[in-house]
Formats: sequence, C-alpha cells, structure tokens
Amino acid sequence: KVSVKSSYFRLKERPSFVLYGDKGTFIKETKDRQEEDLKKFYLPDHADFGLDRPQDYGVLSYMEDGQYHEEKVVSEVGDYSLFYEALYETLANGAEPLVKEEQTLLLMTLLEEGIASLEN
Repeated sequence: KVSVKSSYFRLKERPSFVLYGDKGTFIKETKDRQEEDLKKFYLPDHADFGLDRPQDYGVLSYMEDGQYHEEKVVSEVGDYSLFYEALYETLANGAEPLVKEEQTLLLMTLLEEGIASLEN
C-alpha cells in the first residue's frame, strides 16, 4: 500500500520513506542525498557526492524475542547518472532500454488508478 500526502500547513516535513511490516517499521526522514547535493551545485566530481551522512540514515525498529530494537541502517550508494547514461545509449546507439516499455506502461496505469481512486 502506498500513500501520497501533501500539505502547506506543516512545521516539519513528513519522512521521505515510511515502511510498516508485520515485525517492525523503517523510517527515513530525508530525501536522497544526490538530489540535495545537485540542488546546491555540489556535483558528482566530489568523492562524497550523494552519500548520506549518519544523521540521514533510516531507522529500523522491531521486536525480537520480546525485546525492542532500534538501529540505523546505512543507506545504499546510488548513482542517478547510470540511468541517464543508459538512456543516452538507448537513444544514440540503439542499446536495450534500461526501463522497458511495459514497465513504463504499468507505472502509468498504477498512477492513473491511484488518481481515479482519489476522485471516487
């Protein structure tokens, strides 16, 4: 289940990611660091570009053997540029698309169904 919410009347932003499971939760407050770095013109030529700081890590909370546990989860290192390089290779050199047409159509269908359910 996915929920999308928005409000102009908020003192503090909602967490970027909240996952609820049968055995615990995962909450990551901040957005992807690559996006934040790019907005500040801090570019990929820096060794620490896109790397989350410890205060940006998500927190996993769960119960195990009757004990409550909470731990920070180190963020995976991402690289948006790989997507754009693959797109270039597809457009310029005819390489196989990284994101297939049927995946794009499925996403569009899911988004349309989500919007339609809000209108009912």
